[in-house]
Amino acid sequence: MQVTIQNLSKRYLYDWIIRNMSHTFESDSITGVNGINGSGKSTLIKMLCGFLSSSEGNISYTLEGNKIERSDVFQYMTLAAPYTDIINEYDVEEMFNFHTKFKKLRENIDTNQFLEIVKLRGNKGKQIQFYSSGMKQRLQLALALLSDSKLLLLDEPTSYLDEENKAWFYDLLFKNKNNRTIIIASNDKEDFELCGNVISL
Repeated sequence: MQVTIQNLSKRYLYDWIIRNMSHTFESDSITGVNGINGSGKSTLIKMLCGFLSSSEGNISYTLEGNKIERSDVFQYMTLAAPYTDIINEYDVEEMFNFHTKFKKLRENIDTNQFLEIVKLRGNKGKQIQFYSSGMKQRLQLALALLSDSKLLLLDEPTSYLDEENKAWFYDLLFKNKNNRTIIIASNDKEDFELCGNVISL
């Protein structure tokens, strides 16, 4: 999926967070978005996925030459971010089954295989609300990466991960990067190792 932003701007009250930004995120690419805290990384991700509307400018989505309406882009997209929620009352199997009702996976894996991938077999029956921050992060990232989405948005994907789990994430990202447009917003330079391009805000 190609994502094009033209003169994109976002203002909160009197402060411009993003101002006149233009860029094309090409199909089958990984792009990093870097910037200090408050520079607009999360704001950009939220506009790209439709959580926020822009103050000025526009965003267009094209898939195999066909325009995708902004109201429909959620069908082609997955997002993992610190501000997105999973259902805390579910256990991991219930969350997996719920997610796959709405997003099919890139490969045909069952719950047992998913538990192995996400390294949560030992917490199979535990409600997600009792997971650590890192465990929840792994679960969100695995659901996003393994979904059959053309647009993958990752905001601070390794923020709650230790070094071992960062390596797990980079490996899973590498295995699931093909045939999709991936945008990673982060302050961690390691997160950009697979990126073909990094833009700064």
